[in-house]
Amino acid sequence: MRLPVCIFDLESDMLCPSCQERLDTGQISSFDVEFSGWILEQKKSHPDLDGLHLLRAIRTKNLLILVVKKKNKDILLQNEVVMDAIADTFGKSMIVEGPAKLRTIVRDLISPAVEVGVNSLYLPNGIKESIVMLRSEDRERIRYSKDELRAITSAVTGESVLFQYQDERIEKDETPEIDPFGEKLKEFSHRTR
Repeated sequence: MRLPVCIFDLESDMLCPSCQERLDTGQISSFDVEFSGWILEQKKSHPDLDGLHLLRAIRTKNLLILVVKKKNKDILLQNEVVMDAIADTFGKSMIVEGPAKLRTIVRDLISPAVEVGVNSLYLPNGIKESIVMLRSEDRERIRYSKDELRAITSAVTGESVLFQYQDERIEKDETPEIDPFGEKLKEFSHRTR
């Protein structure tokens, strides 16, 4: 069994420096640690979980998202006792194989709706953030909220993903805004000539 946290850490109830750093930097969450401990406990009575490779466990307001390595989904789904225990303990769950490509996971989550486009933005600190644009008329067809979509896709892809409906875009005013810094710069450049 492979988990987001070292098995030794879970058994000793103390994170090693590597896992602690991953927790501090947000690569894993405290819920990853909590769920990893829970599933490790389940393995004692369900040895068929030994082949499971869990990448992440994310809890949203209404849903538990388990991100497993490709071809690991059936390890959980075929064990009805564990799936029932997950439902009883954590509520409704979704199992996703990852890491997956952004467009693939988005299309799976919003089906039958279709995304309008995906734009990538590189922040000054070098982090890539993707913005998925959705059609306003699909709002009722998509079963997840924007926060849930963000949590699921960010967890599965490992990158920051935002969702926005077309009608939420801010309309730009036709009159250009006066840039005080730009005006001062023009004034200064005319003085130096």
